[in-house]
Amino acid sequence: MGNMATIRRDIGAGHHFIFDDTLVKQPHAEMFNPEFWQQQNKITGQAKGRGTTIFIEHENQRWVLRHFMRGGLVGKILSDQYLFLGVERSRPFEEFRLLEHMQSQGLRVPVPVAARIHRRGLIYRGDLITLNIPDSQDLHHVLCNQPLSEEAWHKVGHALAAMHNCQVYHHDANVRNIMIDSDKEIWLIDFDRCSKRQGDSWKQSNLDRLLRSLHKEKAKNPVFHWEEKHWAWCMDGYRNAVSR
Repeated sequence: MGNMATIRRDIGAGHHFIFDDTLVKQPHAEMFNPEFWQQQNKITGQAKGRGTTIFIEHENQRWVLRHFMRGGLVGKILSDQYLFLGVERSRPFEEFRLLEHMQSQGLRVPVPVAARIHRRGLIYRGDLITLNIPDSQDLHHVLCNQPLSEEAWHKVGHALAAMHNCQVYHHDANVRNIMIDSDKEIWLIDFDRCSKRQGDSWKQSNLDRLLRSLHKEKAKNPVFHWEEKHWAWCMDGYRNAVSR
């Protein structure tokens, strides 16, 4: 897949769009507004994170709409406001571009449909639409219900290695950002604040973040089918797939 992104600017209204014109012909501001989809009865579900993620069924496509929200203490003050440093340096455009790059490398990540930022002076707000990963559940949900096989843990390791082989750093590699579909294939999601990086020194911290996440969920959930030996299986898969 080549670089198929199209950029359109509606400067008068302060909107900037980037989109795959094979999936959406003409993006508009309303399509990034949950109320627009609610009025058409096209919302099929939602998920709570830092903000709310909306699931939409539209023209035989299943979309995931995410509004960019800040986390932590800054988020309590600025919530969804970001300093404008240029369109291509905005969080939605950067994530769209990164997903496009990983798609071109054959990684199992969400297909980017469209992103937009709405700029007012030095501040912007933004949104991203991706294709939903069909018949999938996040790793947290799966492990609350059943253990993964050794082969499945190897596949988790393979997915992490494939990401690192593309020199992509994941800012928040945790159990909720790993998806498993009905064919037991592994997908990685939520690439906000992620980026391409040089070298290898940062890769271990990505893996450590996931291990901390597993320990945390094990302590928090009365039933969570994970043990240390499963991490060893995951790392076996990672080492077998990582580029030398």
